[in-house]
Amino acid sequence: METIKIKVPASTSNLGPGFDTLSLALDWYNEFVFKVTKEGLKITQSNSNKLPEDSTNLVYKCFCEVFKKLKKTPPGIELDINCQIPMAAGLGSSASAVVSGVLAANTLLDNSLSKSEILSLVTKLEGHPDNCAAAIYGGLTISVSQDEKVYVSQFPWPKELLVIVVIPDFELPTRISRELLPSKVSYGDATFNVSRTAYLLSSLLNKDWEGLKIGFQDRLHQPFRKDLVHGMEEVLNEGLKKGACGATLSGAGPTLVAFVNDKNKAEEIGKTMTEKWQESKVKSNYRVLNVASDGVKVEILVTK
Repeated sequence: METIKIKVPASTSNLGPGFDTLSLALDWYNEFVFKVTKEGLKITQSNSNKLPEDSTNLVYKCFCEVFKKLKKTPPGIELDINCQIPMAAGLGSSASAVVSGVLAANTLLDNSLSKSEILSLVTKLEGHPDNCAAAIYGGLTISVSQDEKVYVSQFPWPKELLVIVVIPDFELPTRISRELLPSKVSYGDATFNVSRTAYLLSSLLNKDWEGLKIGFQDRLHQPFRKDLVHGMEEVLNEGLKKGACGATLSGAGPTLVAFVNDKNKAEEIGKTMTEKWQESKVKSNYRVLNVASDGVKVEILVTK
């Protein structure tokens, strides 16, 4: 009987202007342990009780999707979920669930699906490729969907650039955050984001820390989501004032992220941003993280 342990990194997507395209893997992990049994389903949670413990569980549903795709019957499973990444926070928790389920099933099926096929499947299940791409490949990823296929390019991330995640004490489901986005945007706003995305990547490549302040700017999603994240603009501006190279909304929110190239400033910036948010009656906490250069980790344990 096999036991499969899967560790999936958190991720922050968009990075300001790169809506549904850019994503960055972070060294903060959800862990999933799949133990094959003769029949049935048993789900336990090591660090939470928020997730369903039946066949509606997202991890298990995605696990079964692979067997369905390959016309196989799934085995019995004992699944333990150790959820460290906050849910509905814009840090890729749902992507970690999707990726873990698909990879566990593919491992049991002798890796029948290629990495490219896995990415296309998890994108279909998740709805967008960015967080899943970072979770699978690690580092900074650029993902593009075309003709039901997803293309991913990894982009170098400066090792000295740390990520401060500032997490408020409320959740914001991605579905709700997306509903606020307009169906059309102006030519000027589209041009603004195209130029900032290109400039962001150039600044990262050249370690142009001042340039990052321009590169992380956005007009396509943050202005429409700010009312759901009370005090967002003030907190982001506070991070910039204290020395961050850039500060943005993480994914669909409500977590905010700031980027700093001086580790001695990171704690101060995180603390100051939480204090600023408290002025808007929002409690929050922060973590200083490195980028996870490697993506998901799969370990197979054979038990007697």
